[in-house]
Amino acid sequence: MTIRRRLTAGAGALVALGLAASSLGATAEAATAHTTRTRLASATSAPRATSSYPEVPAGRQVSISFASYMPLFGTAGTNELNSLVSGFEQLHPNIHVTTEDEPSSGAIAGQIQQDEVAGHTPDVVQDSFNDLKFITSSLGAADLDKVVGAASVKAEFGGQYPYAPAVAKLGVVNGDVYGIPWTLSTPVLFYNASLFSKAGLDPKSPPSNWAALQADAAKIKSATGAAGLENGCIGAGASGTDWCLQAIIDSAGGSVLNADQTQLTLDNPNTVFAMKEMQALANSGAMVNLSETQAIQAFAEGKLAMFLETSALTSTLVAADSGHFQMLAARMPGFGNKVATPTNSGSALFMLSKSKLAREADWELIQYLTSPASETTITENIGYPPLRPSIAQAPAYLETWANANQFLTANLFQLEHISPWLAYPGPNYAAITTIVTNAATNVAFEGASPTATMDSAQSQAEALVK
Repeated sequence: MTIRRRLTAGAGALVALGLAASSLGATAEAATAHTTRTRLASATSAPRATSSYPEVPAGRQVSISFASYMPLFGTAGTNELNSLVSGFEQLHPNIHVTTEDEPSSGAIAGQIQQDEVAGHTPDVVQDSFNDLKFITSSLGAADLDKVVGAASVKAEFGGQYPYAPAVAKLGVVNGDVYGIPWTLSTPVLFYNASLFSKAGLDPKSPPSNWAALQADAAKIKSATGAAGLENGCIGAGASGTDWCLQAIIDSAGGSVLNADQTQLTLDNPNTVFAMKEMQALANSGAMVNLSETQAIQAFAEGKLAMFLETSALTSTLVAADSGHFQMLAARMPGFGNKVATPTNSGSALFMLSKSKLAREADWELIQYLTSPASETTITENIGYPPLRPSIAQAPAYLETWANANQFLTANLFQLEHISPWLAYPGPNYAAITTIVTNAATNVAFEGASPTATMDSAQSQAEALVK
């Protein structure tokens, strides 16, 4: 394995997260590489998908490159990625993999374009779902149903431990599979059970809707002085992404796009309603506006009761509580009696190679990285839920860990009920995301009119699609 470094200074939100993980979870991370190697040692005998796509001939040597943003999660992410690739090379000694660090999770498409100009486009790329339409339409991601065959893709998603049905659909564009989902999460409500108890609340009954959350936050503030909620879906904590914001909108019956994903619907009445509710939550003092780093620190110090965020923060927050208090996790709150409609964060694996030999190697790597053994170590060491949920009950994989970690329960439930993180149409999708996130922040924390602000966002975004 060769590592090609291209991490830059302005790496963005996940770099901050990685630094936080490094400083708060150093003890846990020290064992990451060993744990991963131990788990992956059984990969050679583990059941694997039966693919009709040919493997690289045993006598042929091939080198491929793999661009990933997993190292942005600090030492744990770097160790995990290195161990996964090393395990793959041990199983496939004729395939050499060079790993390339992504500069940030929000700049992958731009980096790929730079790589193309420089003449070294990566063969396999871990890219976030908001890039889905762009990487398929403009960056040459392979249609896997056509390249490796629909039967091979079906086998990849199936097997003894199949993908969650809703997850298997996330990499689909116009009916064909382009990306194999790899690492993703749903919004999870982490909370300080000790603060709930001090406020006279039952920590085993976390708030299931926003009204209950507001009431609980007020009681906690009065009894302990701690802030109520940092909502990683809106404001500074969202770090410019809207995957989690879309979950709030979807849960209110709204959407950012119409059913066939061709038109923006930011001014939908249900979307406006969701923004009004978030504004009311902030105005009540129940919801604060902290950056991700600030929220992690406040949570670690017992000054923040609840934190709605990706489960990728699990290991960081477990290290943060460090025995000072009991941390629990619950499903995302909904509106009224409606169960929340969670969206997914995260990424899929895309094939960019053009030659048949490289594509054969790419497909071998993708199958390995998404195998039950690999899913197990990613869950244990990073905190992402297994996309093959049944391994959580498999003794050979996650059963023991899952029984000891209740943090997985809410995520697994939501994984079966996710609504996809929608990618905006056209090459200006990133600018549209900025318009949407800025509008939500202005409504929630700056007192802007929900109706007028979302109407304006709709007009601005529409102009970028035309």
